[in-house]
Amino acid sequence: MAEGSNAQIIAIPDDVCRKAGTAATWVGPNKLALFGYKHVNVHSKDAPSSFSPCEAKVHFLRPEVILFSPSLRKLVNESNGVFLSIQKVNCSPTSNDSRPEMLKYSKQYRSILRACIEELQDLAEKCPQEKKNLYENFQTIFYNIECVWHLTEILYVDVVPGDVVLPQLLEWVRFHFPSREIMAMKILAKKKIGADLENNEYWEAVMGCALHGKLDIVRALLALHSKADHSAFIAAENSLRNMPVYNVYGGYSVKEFTIRWKQWQMSLSQSIDSKAFGVEENLEALMRLVVGNEFWEFSKYTEAWYELLAAKLFYSAPCCKQPELARHANSVAIKWQSNRQTSLMTLDNIILALMESDLHQVIKEIQYMNDNGWFAAHLTDLLYHCGRLNIMDKHQINVTDLLHESLILDYGSTLMDHHSLWQCGASYLEHCPTQGLARLETLLQTIPLGSEARIHKIIDLANEKNMHNVVNSICKIQGIKCINQGRLGNALAWALKARDILFTSHIADRFLKHYVEHAEIQCRDLLENLGPCMLVSDRLTFLGKYCEFHQMYGIGEFKEAARLLISLIVSELTPKYFWSMLLTDAIPLLETDDLVFSSEDTFELLHAIEEHGDDPKFEDKVMIFRLAAARNLARALIIEGSMPD
Repeated sequence: MAEGSNAQIIAIPDDVCRKAGTAATWVGPNKLALFGYKHVNVHSKDAPSSFSPCEAKVHFLRPEVILFSPSLRKLVNESNGVFLSIQKVNCSPTSNDSRPEMLKYSKQYRSILRACIEELQDLAEKCPQEKKNLYENFQTIFYNIECVWHLTEILYVDVVPGDVVLPQLLEWVRFHFPSREIMAMKILAKKKIGADLENNEYWEAVMGCALHGKLDIVRALLALHSKADHSAFIAAENSLRNMPVYNVYGGYSVKEFTIRWKQWQMSLSQSIDSKAFGVEENLEALMRLVVGNEFWEFSKYTEAWYELLAAKLFYSAPCCKQPELARHANSVAIKWQSNRQTSLMTLDNIILALMESDLHQVIKEIQYMNDNGWFAAHLTDLLYHCGRLNIMDKHQINVTDLLHESLILDYGSTLMDHHSLWQCGASYLEHCPTQGLARLETLLQTIPLGSEARIHKIIDLANEKNMHNVVNSICKIQGIKCINQGRLGNALAWALKARDILFTSHIADRFLKHYVEHAEIQCRDLLENLGPCMLVSDRLTFLGKYCEFHQMYGIGEFKEAARLLISLIVSELTPKYFWSMLLTDAIPLLETDDLVFSSEDTFELLHAIEEHGDDPKFEDKVMIFRLAAARNLARALIIEGSMPD
């Protein structure tokens, strides 16, 4: 499915859906299941379906998530690190105190984007032709993102004294449209006089660099012209060298600079009017551009309207501040559109909205850039922490916090759908104070469990966020899998991790029943070292103590074994089906050479035989038990009677 306004129609090859109708349901954050469905209500005739029997199918649809491409994995992970660093900055979204800190993080984001674009370029050059278009498409998406991000940084993040935007705006234009400067560098590298005669691109390079305000390169190119010694070229070189260029740190106030610049402009205008540069038509055109009289005849040397905007500001309004930028941008964009007889592209609309300070429109537009929400989430978060995000809805209600959280929620939810990026997605949801944890709890339960390492990571995160339902659910699923595979020890470990009383009791019962049937204790090492974990459930406590009894009996500690056995008998924890085993275990201890059961213990055993000796599995041992108990009681009474008070 395509994102944005260009919807894509997908044909579903299913005859049942065509005849009966279609219904759909979400089966994950980004996956839709479609299936044949005929609507039935209370007025429908109660009759067998006319579509039965049929081959029913479920069709799954999901948007293409380019961020899941291995070539973009580094972008996702590195930008996540910057995002988390921003969340640690102690700042108020309503103040500008954090802007210097945010500028550092903005540059980090752009550095990540540039590295991604360069890597995509390398991949496009080395890959087979069928993948080349894919990587080139990725390049276009992230080049546009970096271009918009750079301008946003200039207008909303960077702190410039006096709020004069032109110097940075020129740098932005030069950075994103370097072709004319590269052209000029090739000409200058030859260092040959008469470059205009040898190179057809000479004047294009001159005009292109002049439009970008690169006057030092323009002067160097003019020095290589075949008529460089002519007075017209010398005068042009002097004018360009003496042109006042505003610098925030130049020591002049805006007013002082404006006076100097007006004087220089007036002097150059007089020279143009006197035909001082008439010896060369292109030279005269260049000086008309520089003096700020004409711009539109030079649009043929530009690729975008904002290139022309930067030139217009440089030569006619060099001290333009950000609030004035919208007026100039609108006039240039409208005239550009009219002259080219074309509509503005998405990137043009975003840039215009940025210059008009319409961040609501900017955020709306950048969600259509087919990057799966990466740009909208990170740029909005940066602006939010800069205190520059202030979005009002149509009812003039401030929805800044809601919009900020919504975009991060959407991006985090997208990443949660990937088998290895889900932790990255979870870190975004954790920083959504209103809905984040609820969304995270829901999505954690949709992650395919896979390896035990991943399962433990999910459980650790759920425990950290006190999502006990998630832990219980996952542990129970894993425990049941282990039971089905006959691995009761692993099943018990999962049940203990969940601290699920009923499930733990169920597994303990399985251990005990296996012992009843096979006279063998499974996983003795685990059961003998349960420690405090055995207190999770009564049945597990019984199992743990019974294993301890066997351990004592096995090493010859008969008195301790007898003590444990009596404690189990009187504990009222013994399952009904297990009484025969306990009573059987008592017989050899009743017959030991040394007395291990006191008379009181023996009476407890006799009481137990009266209540539970009717078990069919024990009926052949009842007489033996009674005789052994009688002998033990006689010995106990004699020994106890002969002991001093």
